[in-house]
Amino acid sequence: MPKYSFTVEELADALVPGEVPSASGTLTAASPQAARKAVERSLRSKGHEPTDEITITQK
Repeated sequence: MPKYSFTVEELADALVPGEVPSASGTLTAASPQAARKAVERSLRSKGHEPTDEITITQK
């Protein structure tokens, strides 16, 4: 499976209201769409909601 990197410039933090963190990292997924879904699921499970586009690029 290919590796992808992701970046999200702005997140709404449900745990610390008012804070606007960002996130970036790498993951392995079957497709860019699968990578995006995995990132969204992971962020939401940690109390973050993407408020900006999630950028996915293949490494």
